[in-house]
Amino acid sequence: FAPSQESTRSVLRVATEDELADRADSLVAQSATLIGQTAEYLADDDMATRLGAEQSLLAQAAASLRAADGLLAIVDADGGETTRSAGAGRPSAGFDDLLALIDGSLEEIGAQVEPEPEMTRGGANTTPADLIETADDAIRQVVAGVGTFARGTVASLVGLDPALLKQAAGMLGSELSQALTKLGENVTRLVSKAVAFIVQAYDSLLAALGQDAASALRVQAAEWVEKLQQGEALTELADALYQTDDMKLRVAALIEGSGAPGPVLGKTQSDVEALSPSFQSRIKLAGQIRAGLGLLKFIPAAKGPLELATGVLYLALLGYVVVAGADYVDAPRLARIGRVPGVLETIQTGLIPA
Repeated sequence: FAPSQESTRSVLRVATEDELADRADSLVAQSATLIGQTAEYLADDDMATRLGAEQSLLAQAAASLRAADGLLAIVDADGGETTRSAGAGRPSAGFDDLLALIDGSLEEIGAQVEPEPEMTRGGANTTPADLIETADDAIRQVVAGVGTFARGTVASLVGLDPALLKQAAGMLGSELSQALTKLGENVTRLVSKAVAFIVQAYDSLLAALGQDAASALRVQAAEWVEKLQQGEALTELADALYQTDDMKLRVAALIEGSGAPGPVLGKTQSDVEALSPSFQSRIKLAGQIRAGLGLLKFIPAAKGPLELATGVLYLALLGYVVVAGADYVDAPRLARIGRVPGVLETIQTGLIPA
């Protein structure tokens, strides 16, 4: 199915609506297979492989949204029923992105992960006080990253009806396609294929999040929406979710009571310093998905169902970032993905003999 990029672009420039729709169907089917295959690597014993699988799923979600946007741009260029911003691209970029992911070897998925800071390097001598400060900084950076991302996501949700957001929160973890059954027959075939890519982006994100975490987020997301709508500060909300004050006290007590020598403290400090850049690499991909979502709010012929779908995707994305952050700070009472050791676990591993 996968021709060269040059030939693919050539075909897409002259393809009929039926040819594009058939190509989209084939891509959606292959991409669905890839989601299932990639998700199996999320439980791998090797952390790099787990993160590689997760990042592949996030990249696939972003590519699916770009493919959807490209199809909608063609509808607009042909005088169809959608209103798109000027300069929107054709679907070849999104299609090519998906083709590249599908053609990539799953055996190399661990190598596809964005390079993580080395967490086994040696460190200079340091003191308990310095390690405590480093741990506090790592926690603050994760909380700040979550707060910044949440702020941007909430800004994207401003135009959506509050009641719709509450409905969307209750749908987390369910099949999004069920919410789009009211599309009916009043949309073109290309619009329906764009919708299929939007649903697949959600499926990719749900796989990255994990079904257990997604289900747990249903109640939590509804509470977040209510608090954010009431004007609660995002950083304060993240602090409360992660119980950061309690976590900092636990970290300090562990370090001070360990009696570990300077070189061991230094190596552990290096490992803790690597956590924030690792988290930022996940935030970066989440930002690409959010950017794609920003193009998909208004499709007049199917505005209601697709606004609901957009709300679900935004909340799932926000939930992913919050839960990923919980991994890095070892939040004690929040649903977690459990794919990386957080601040507390890293310090325990570094200071306490096995």
